[in-house]
Amino acid sequence: MKCKSIIEVVIVFILMKFFSIWFDTWLKEMDVHWGWRNLCFGLQAIVFPLAIIWLSKRNWSTYGLGRANFRYLIHYGFIGAMLMMLLGSGFGFLNSQKINPVGMQGSLILTVIALIMIAILFFVFRNSKQNNNSDKNRQPRIIYKLIILIGMVLCPIVVALFRGNLTFEIIAWDSYFLFMVGFGEEIKYRGYFQSRVNEEYGRPWEIFGIRFGPGLIVVSVLFGLSHMGQFGSFNPFEGQFDINPWMGLQAFFGSLFFGLIREKSGSIVSSGIAHGVPNAFGQTLAKVLG
Repeated sequence: MKCKSIIEVVIVFILMKFFSIWFDTWLKEMDVHWGWRNLCFGLQAIVFPLAIIWLSKRNWSTYGLGRANFRYLIHYGFIGAMLMMLLGSGFGFLNSQKINPVGMQGSLILTVIALIMIAILFFVFRNSKQNNNSDKNRQPRIIYKLIILIGMVLCPIVVALFRGNLTFEIIAWDSYFLFMVGFGEEIKYRGYFQSRVNEEYGRPWEIFGIRFGPGLIVVSVLFGLSHMGQFGSFNPFEGQFDINPWMGLQAFFGSLFFGLIREKSGSIVSSGIAHGVPNAFGQTLAKVLG
């Protein structure tokens, strides 16, 4: 049946969305600490897609979870993480100008920055071969990239230590944004959803060395829809139906950015690094300094 992959991912997306809202509502009624609720939210984004892939006996590599060239995974993830710092600067600018980052003006500014990031991504990847060059003499250097990435993750913890306000909550917050938000969302969206549509439709398009297909567009629409209704504003079980289309707009282009990294690298590890490391760095550092 045509479109079966799209039907599958849409159904799973809807079920997971409403399950996560219902489960969080139930945990809140049970007076569970918000930290444990966040952990459960992140875990379900990892467990359910992996369970579907495992139970349906699909190829892990097809879903960006197989063995790949470690150097290139770090290389592509590092490039994405550095470009994400542009988005972080955008948030800083909006904060300095007292512009709401999820309002119309703030979202349009962040969307323009995301488009610039995508353009730079195409420019940087234009001459590199698709999915891991096998020439050992041309393997990218990764030692300094690993040091920078690890330094970014540890930076908020070190700052908190020197400020005397290091707590378990800070470490948990850092880990949450790295693993649950970064890698969790990548496993769900770019790993399962995007790869599933790619299985049916392939990747017939190519721009500057990055091959992709309808899966990139489908998952970006779903990612945008998910971010239109956030926890605390959209909860049918509590009578909350607030939708923010501007948040969905910036999330759509953010998903294109991560999805292109996943397509180029052939793995969700690279997009997970690009997604998780800057989030852990920025969000936790803001919490430490705030």
